[in-house]
Amino acid sequence: MSISGKQTLLVLGIAGALVAVIAAIIIVGACAPKSDSLTAFMSLDCTQCHSGSDAFPVKGARAGYAISGHATLGNSFYSNGIGCQVCHTHEGFVASLKNGPPDPKAFVDTPSQPGCFTCHDPHATGDFSLRVNAAIKLENGKSFDAGKGDLCAACHRVRGDATKTVQPIDAAKFSPNFGPHHGPQADMLAGTNAFEYQGKSYSNAAHTAAVKDSCVTCHMTLPEGRYGLTPAIGSHSFNIKGVVHGHETLNTAGCQACHTNIGQSKDEEPVFDKLAEADYDQDGAVEPLQTEVRGLLDMLVNKKGTGLLQKVSPPMYKPDGSWNPVRSGTRSLKEVAAVYNYKYVLEDGSFGVHNATYAIQILYDTIASLKPGFDVSKRPD
Repeated sequence: MSISGKQTLLVLGIAGALVAVIAAIIIVGACAPKSDSLTAFMSLDCTQCHSGSDAFPVKGARAGYAISGHATLGNSFYSNGIGCQVCHTHEGFVASLKNGPPDPKAFVDTPSQPGCFTCHDPHATGDFSLRVNAAIKLENGKSFDAGKGDLCAACHRVRGDATKTVQPIDAAKFSPNFGPHHGPQADMLAGTNAFEYQGKSYSNAAHTAAVKDSCVTCHMTLPEGRYGLTPAIGSHSFNIKGVVHGHETLNTAGCQACHTNIGQSKDEEPVFDKLAEADYDQDGAVEPLQTEVRGLLDMLVNKKGTGLLQKVSPPMYKPDGSWNPVRSGTRSLKEVAAVYNYKYVLEDGSFGVHNATYAIQILYDTIASLKPGFDVSKRPD
């Protein structure tokens, strides 16, 4: 029996369709996670992200991320080894979650900045859940457990135990990189791992326990009724402030669940307008909390060259506030502790917002150690 041309085309068409279906099954099988079910994987339809009407705000998230420090700092290219890669590269962070701390001698060959898939793994999980969802153990053994903020704390924490880091040191080895290493936010929120002075007691402000998802609640919330004023504020920029119509503007949306009337001060440097409970910097006026904490930091280092760390002999900071390298002698425990605590509060970056009580206690005790007779009557209990 002969087969007509039309029948031949029909057979070939059916065969081609079968080949396409088989190929699709093979591709899906190759892409699907090896440990998760295909059902979970397929719960996230590709078109929910890759289409004109996104079910998830991926485009907005990418706009914020593109101007965030995670995307722009560029430090993955020189911090891709000796342990730095765990936080400064996407590859190192993901590998550390799977395999634990890396070999100190290992390097990431093709480093990239932390990105979307550093925090999320939708192609394996089928959703936008976070890669870290458990408490983080800080370097001094204390635990940080604050909801979605646990992911942030995996990197934004002190790199060492203050009781071991703060020791008398040869001045020639005392570098400007000394300290909690730029990201002590988790430790500050938990109220731990600053250098704590003997005979002093330390406590915490309400933010330690009252904010359900800690970092995420305040740094990613978008202003009500607006997408975000600018991609530089909230969402995946993670910034609290950004420039809107030529003016630096604070995002108060994450705070308003508790502080219903909080706003932005009229100061040249924008701060939250919540007043401190006392005149902590002893300049004769009760100012917004962040201004008071900045005043205490200025007692240690300032642009006038009158800070306590600028007046020790030899000075630890120059009159302009920059580091003063000294090549001989030994820096005492008192001096090293003061630098550590100054950097701990300064590099936290919140100027008291994260944990006002602990930050002010630490600064008061540090100032008093360098300035006998300093009035500590306003030190928080």
